[in-house]
Amino acid sequence: MAQPEVLDEILALKSIFCNPGEFDLLNPSFLEALEESREPISFKIAVKCTAEQQPKDGAKSSEKKSSGSSIVNFVVEMTVTLQLNYPKSLPEISLSCTEMSKKNLFSMRDKMIEYATDLRTSSTEPIIMDLAIWLQENAGLFCNKPPLSSTRNNSTAENTILLLKLDHMRNKNRYIKTITRWVDELKMNGRVFFVGYLIFILLTGETEDVREYLRRHKTCNVDIDSSGKPCKERMMNVLTQEQAPDNLR
Repeated sequence: MAQPEVLDEILALKSIFCNPGEFDLLNPSFLEALEESREPISFKIAVKCTAEQQPKDGAKSSEKKSSGSSIVNFVVEMTVTLQLNYPKSLPEISLSCTEMSKKNLFSMRDKMIEYATDLRTSSTEPIIMDLAIWLQENAGLFCNKPPLSSTRNNSTAENTILLLKLDHMRNKNRYIKTITRWVDELKMNGRVFFVGYLIFILLTGETEDVREYLRRHKTCNVDIDSSGKPCKERMMNVLTQEQAPDNLR
C-alpha cells in the first residue's frame, strides 16, 4: 500500500508538471485507487533543461549571449518506478534525452543516484521533486559538447592557476568528494588546505578546464545548508586566477 506522503508527492508532481507531455502515469488505473495499490508505481516526467554552448558556424541558436555562446533548450525524460517501501528505499530511475550520448546519460544517471543516496542518508522524505530540480540544475553539464581536445593543441595549451578561499564546509566529506570528482573529470591538479578556520583550494589546469571548474563550483550544489538540504557555494572568494608558470603542471 502506497504511503500517504507518496500519494501527495505524485499528485503534487502531476500538478507541477501539468503541461501536455510533461507527466505521464504509466499505470493510470492506480490513479483512481492509489491507496490500495500493492504494485510498484511508474511514471515519466519530462524535465526542461538548458545548457550553455558555443554555437557552430552557421547554426542558429534559440538565445544568443553577448559572449558569443548560446543557451540551448532540451528535455530530459525521467522514468521513475517506486517500490512499495518507497520513500525508505531509493526510486528506480532511467533517463533519456536526444541531446545526449548514451555514455553521457549513464554518467548523469550515476551522479543523480549519488545525489539521491546522499539525500536518503539524511531524510526519508519523498525525493522525486529534488531529483527533478537536480536535473534542471545539472543536465547542462552532460549535454553533448565537442571534445576540448578538438579545439586546442594540448602541447601548447595555456595553463591557469586558481586559488580559492572558502568560508566553511558543513558536510566536509560530501564537499571534498564533489570537488575531487570535478578535478578528476577535468584532468586538473588540486589541493585543499585547512589553515585554522581558513579553507583554501589550489588548482592548476588548462585554462578552459579551470573556467569550467569555476562555473561548476558557483552553480552546482556542493554542500548542505543549516537544515541539511543540498545548497550551492555562496561564500567563495577567488584570490588568484592567472597564467601558471611554464614549469607548473
